[in-house]
Amino acid sequence: MDGPLTDLSHSLRHLARSPRFTSITVLTLALGIGVNTAIFSITKAVLLRPLPYKDPARVVMIWGEGEKGETTWLSASEVKSYQQETESFEHLAAYTSGTANLTGGSEPERVIAPFVTPNLFQTLGVGALHGRVFLPDDAGAEANVVLLAHGLWQRRFGSDKGIIGQTIPVSGRSLTVIGVLPPSFRLPLDFQEERPAELWRPMSLDQPDLAGWGNRGLVAVGRLRKGVDPARASSALWTAEERWLDEGLVSNRDGLRRKAVPVNDLVLGDIRQVLLVLVGAVNVILLIACANVANLMLARMDERQREIAIRKALGASRRRLIQQLLTESVLVSLMGGALGIAFAYGGIRLLVTLHPPGVPRLHEIGLDSSVFLFTLVLAVATGVLFGLAPALQVSRTDLLRSLKEGGRAGTSRAQLRFRDSLVIGQVAMSVMLLIGAMLLVRSFAELQRIDLGFNKRDAMTFRLQLPQSSYPQPLDVIAFYRSLLQRIEELPGVRSVGATRLLPLSGTIGDWSITIEGRDVISGENPNADWQVVTPGYFESMGLSLVRGRFITEADNESGPLSAVINESLAQRYWRGADPLGKRFHLGTANQPWITVVGIVRQVRHNAVVESPRGEMYIPHTQFEAAGGSTARGMTVVVRTTGNPLAIFEQVRAAARGLDPNLPVSDVRTLQRVADDSLSQPRFTTTLLGLFAGLALTLATIGIYGVVSLLVTRQRKEIGIRVALGARKRTILQMVLRRGMLLAAAGLGLGLVGAIWVTHALSALLYGVPRFDPLTFATVPAILAAVTLFASLIPAVRAAGVDPSIALRDD
Repeated sequence: MDGPLTDLSHSLRHLARSPRFTSITVLTLALGIGVNTAIFSITKAVLLRPLPYKDPARVVMIWGEGEKGETTWLSASEVKSYQQETESFEHLAAYTSGTANLTGGSEPERVIAPFVTPNLFQTLGVGALHGRVFLPDDAGAEANVVLLAHGLWQRRFGSDKGIIGQTIPVSGRSLTVIGVLPPSFRLPLDFQEERPAELWRPMSLDQPDLAGWGNRGLVAVGRLRKGVDPARASSALWTAEERWLDEGLVSNRDGLRRKAVPVNDLVLGDIRQVLLVLVGAVNVILLIACANVANLMLARMDERQREIAIRKALGASRRRLIQQLLTESVLVSLMGGALGIAFAYGGIRLLVTLHPPGVPRLHEIGLDSSVFLFTLVLAVATGVLFGLAPALQVSRTDLLRSLKEGGRAGTSRAQLRFRDSLVIGQVAMSVMLLIGAMLLVRSFAELQRIDLGFNKRDAMTFRLQLPQSSYPQPLDVIAFYRSLLQRIEELPGVRSVGATRLLPLSGTIGDWSITIEGRDVISGENPNADWQVVTPGYFESMGLSLVRGRFITEADNESGPLSAVINESLAQRYWRGADPLGKRFHLGTANQPWITVVGIVRQVRHNAVVESPRGEMYIPHTQFEAAGGSTARGMTVVVRTTGNPLAIFEQVRAAARGLDPNLPVSDVRTLQRVADDSLSQPRFTTTLLGLFAGLALTLATIGIYGVVSLLVTRQRKEIGIRVALGARKRTILQMVLRRGMLLAAAGLGLGLVGAIWVTHALSALLYGVPRFDPLTFATVPAILAAVTLFASLIPAVRAAGVDPSIALRDD
C-alpha cells in the first residue's frame, strides 16, 4: 500500500542513485537555510527576546532630545525634582558610571562598578539570584555593601554561595557582599558596551558631591505607571523643567526638553535596522538557492520522464505523482537544513568569538529549540517551494510521447521559459544585494577616510584607577601619575607618554559651563566646552596638531598659573575674529580662578567618528583641583613607541606594579584598535552583506551556467546541423553567449528597479555616499557582465566543438 513511508523509501533510493545531484542540491540548500538560521538566531536574541526586566515595555530612560547615541546626564537635583513632581512614574532611579579595583586574589582586577540608587533594581523589576538587592537604608554615608554580577561571582569567587555575607576588598575598602544578580542582568546602557558592569555600590542623591543643579553626572531610568505612555511622561518632565526655569533653578534651556524613551529603543538603536536589512538579504539568498535547486530538479525530471510515464501507465494519479515528487524535494531540503544548522552553528560561534562591539546581547545568541523549530519549518517550506513547480510540470508528462521516445521527449518551451524566469529572478535579486553591499562598502571607505584628529599608529593605551583609600589626597594622585609617566618615558623604545581622563572614542566626554572674561552675557546662551584633563606629553603621544601657542608642559604644575589648551572649534565659537591666546575663562558661572589659554590644537572626534566637531578644553591634571574640579583618579595612559607598541607592555605593567602592586592595569589596546572598534557596527554590517552578496552572485552564476548548458544540450542536433552547413565556431559561440547575456540583461533591468527599494532601506546606514551612487550603479552591471560571460563561456566552447556526425547520429 502506497503511503508516506513508501514515498520516503522511494525518494531515498532515487537520491542514493544520484549522489552528485544530491550533494549539489543539499549543499546549495544548506547555504541558504544556514544563513537564514544564523540570522534568525541573532534576531531572536537581539530583537525578539524581551529585556531581562519585569514588564520591560514600562521601563524608560530620561533622554535628551536629539541626543541619539550620546548618554544624557542629569544632576541629582533634577532627578529628585522629577521624582517629586511627576505622577507618571511608579519608580524613578539613577546611576552613574564608575570603576573599582578588586584585590585580595592572585591578580588585581579592575571592574566596571557603577554607583546606583537603592531603588534601581525595584525600578527595573530585578531581584537577586542569591542574597538580596539594595534596600533604602543601604545608601547611607557609611554604605559598605555591594552586589556582584553572576559572571564575576563565577570567575573570581568560584560560584561560592558562601560569599554572601562575606567582605571583599574593593578599591581599598572592605565591603560586604549582600547578593548576586541573575546571569542575564545588564544595566540598560550596558547592552551596547563590550564590558558591562559587574559590581554595584549604593549611593544617595543627597550626597554632598552630587549637590548642584549643574552637576550632571547621573543617568535616570524609570518605570511608568500602568496606563501611562512615554508621551504623557515626557509632557510631565517638560512641566517640571518649566518650573525650574521660572524659579531660576537653571539659567537656560540647554540640555532640557528631555523625553521618556522606551529602554528597548535605546538598547537596540541602529542595530534593529541593520538586522532587518540582513534578514532581507538572507531571504533573498534562500530564494536564489531555491531557484537554483528548482532548475536542477527540472533538469533531473527531464531524465525521469520515462519513469513518470510508466508510473502513470500503471495507474498512478497526478496527485500521487506530485506527492511522491514533493516528498523527494522536502527530503532533500531537510538534509540541507540539517547541514545548514551546522553551518549556522559555526557562523554564530565565529561571530561570538569576534565579539563585534555595538551588537547588544551577543552573549545570548545560540541555537535552542525555537531555532531548531524555525529551521525545520523553513526546510519543509523550502522543499515545497522549489519542488512544487517541477512536480506540477512533470506530472503533466505526455504518456504516449514519453514511452515512444524512450524518456527523451526533451524540454518544452514552457519549461524553458520557466527556467529562464528563474534565472532572471536570481540575477535580479543578486543585483539588488550587490548594489546594497557596494553602497555599504563605499560608505565604510568614506568613514575610514575621516580624520579623527590623532595619529593611530605606533601607540598603546591602558587604564588605571587609583582608590581613595590608598591615595587620599589629590597630591598623592598627582605624584603617582608623575612618577609612573617618568618611569615609562625612560623605557627603551618609548618616544613619548602622557595621560588623559577619557580617551577619544572610548566614551561620552561631557561638557562644563564656562565664563569667558570680557564676554557679554547673551540671554539664553550657555557657554560650555567638553572638558579634558591631561598630563604633559599627552598631545605628543596622541599625535595632535598644534595650531598656535604651545602644549601643556611640566611648568603647568600645582604652583604655576592656571592654563589650558583649547581646540579650534572652541576658539571659533567664542573668540570669533579674535586671538584666544592669552585670553581667560573659568569653569562654571560662580566665582572660580581664571584659566589662561596657552595653546590651540586641531579638534579630535571624541564621542563618535561621525560627530560634528565640538568645542573642547584641556586642563592640566595637576591644576584641575585648583580650577574648580576634582583631581582625576582614573586616567588612560597613552604610550607612543618606535615599533610595535604592545611589545613593551610587560615593561609598562612592571613600571606600574613597581609603584603599586595592587593596582590593576586594564583596557590595554593600541590606538589603532580604539579607532577600529569605533567603526565595528558598520564593519559588521558591511562584511556580512558583502558575504551574502558574494554568495548570491555565485549561486546566480551557477544558475546562468545551468540554463545555458541545458540549452546547448537541448540544441545539440540543431548546432550539429549548423556546423555541417558551414557555420563557424565564432558564430556558435556568439549564439550561446547571446543567450546568457540576454538572461543577465533582463535580470539586471529588474534588479536595478528593485535597487530603488534597497537604497531606501539602507539610506540611514550610509555616510558620504548618495543613494544612487554613480560608481556603484556603473560597477555592478560590469561585474554582472563579467560573471555572465564566464558562466556562459564553458558551455559555449563546448557547443562550438560539437562534432556534427556524432550529434546527428545520436539524435
